[in-house]
Amino acid sequence: MANSRDPVPPAWKEGALSYNSGLTFDTARKMIDAAMAEAKKQGLLMVIAVVDAGGNLVAFGRMDNAMLASIHIAMDKAFTAAYGKIPTQIWRDIVQSGNLPPLFFHERWTAFPGGYPLIKGMQLLGGIGCSGATAYGDTSVARAALAAGGFNTEDADAILKQLNEG
Repeated sequence: MANSRDPVPPAWKEGALSYNSGLTFDTARKMIDAAMAEAKKQGLLMVIAVVDAGGNLVAFGRMDNAMLASIHIAMDKAFTAAYGKIPTQIWRDIVQSGNLPPLFFHERWTAFPGGYPLIKGMQLLGGIGCSGATAYGDTSVARAALAAGGFNTEDADAILKQLNEG
């Protein structure tokens, strides 16, 4: 129990009580570093956000001179991917079809491509959102981040193929 000599509750101390989402800051940072390296290789200025399964920010990166609007867009892509459990590109397709259930409207919900859920072993760990380029640029940068974090890239690969063909 916290007291006046030690005002920090035991549950707040390291190792005392873990949220145990499976998504660590180190993994998120590695993903952001890989995304930024890919963006630099392509000559893009990106913003990357990684959130936990509750949509809370775990790590964030903004390249110098990246578009300011991309800050919230990247965070909202990550939030949407985590809450919606599917890539934001798929939400875009649903919205465009007119079949979006009204319950899914949320102030942070976005259907811009570049957001992916972070899933391992059938467990949702969080989401990543990349913003600052075209649909193809955002998706290819997100794919690099997914690979660096050890996450499946099949959805990103399929969307990149669709964007190339379309």
